[in-house]
Amino acid sequence: MAVSTVPVRLRFRSPSLSALSFVVLNATGLAAYLYPFIVSAATEPNSDWFAHNTDGPLVVAVIGALAMVMVISELSEGTLNSKSLAALGVMAAMAGVMRTISLPAGASLYFFLVILGGYTFGFRFGFLLGAMSFFISAIVTAGFGPWLPFQVFAAAWMGSTAGLLRGPADRWRMGLRPQIVMLVLFGIGWGLLFGAVTNLWAWPFFVSGPDISYEPGLGLPETIRRYWNYYLLTSFGWDAMRSLANAVLLATLGPALLRALDRYRERFTWSEG
Repeated sequence: MAVSTVPVRLRFRSPSLSALSFVVLNATGLAAYLYPFIVSAATEPNSDWFAHNTDGPLVVAVIGALAMVMVISELSEGTLNSKSLAALGVMAAMAGVMRTISLPAGASLYFFLVILGGYTFGFRFGFLLGAMSFFISAIVTAGFGPWLPFQVFAAAWMGSTAGLLRGPADRWRMGLRPQIVMLVLFGIGWGLLFGAVTNLWAWPFFVSGPDISYEPGLGLPETIRRYWNYYLLTSFGWDAMRSLANAVLLATLGPALLRALDRYRERFTWSEG
């Protein structure tokens, strides 16, 4: 008996413009952080690229352009609507203003709101929230410099990774208290990680003792050892206070804010593309 065969056509869904802009944004951030470790000429004091003097403004322009493309495409694709865009704008402004409030030893009110926003509304929202709020705070405080795009990316990655936690939490049907415990641990980790990530923008150009300075061609183990020493000396104490502030704010304000944000999200039928 003859068996008829029907050809199977595989359909591949092309990525959306918002997804493409999200990928390009992250690739831009990684490239900006890593190129001084790859192109040794960039660490020469007479180089035009030394200390990100040339690429810093370019990266800021790319961030602004691609973030705008991402927001517009999210709106056109229905991932964002007027209500969700309003939430993004309000939370970014609030977080940006909170960062201008100085607490002792480098602690900040800023981070917990980005963590809660990203966790509630998804990883792409968290990326935009972290990036926009840090940029707003730079405008308010006139904190522009070659360091700004690297702080923006670190804040965006913090908000984005917070958004990745929500899926497992929903699948495991975690209650409010376990979610808060998870977010407190996340805030402690990112309090340290934020400093460890942002310090990378300047470390290749830092000249000091042989145990803490970067040198091309040292090999990965020795490079990591030197950066660890550099981080402990320059940033760990400040970052520990940031972690403590994150833990306290998420533990005390987190439950009420998370319930309110969840109600807002459910009311306007949020969807993360």
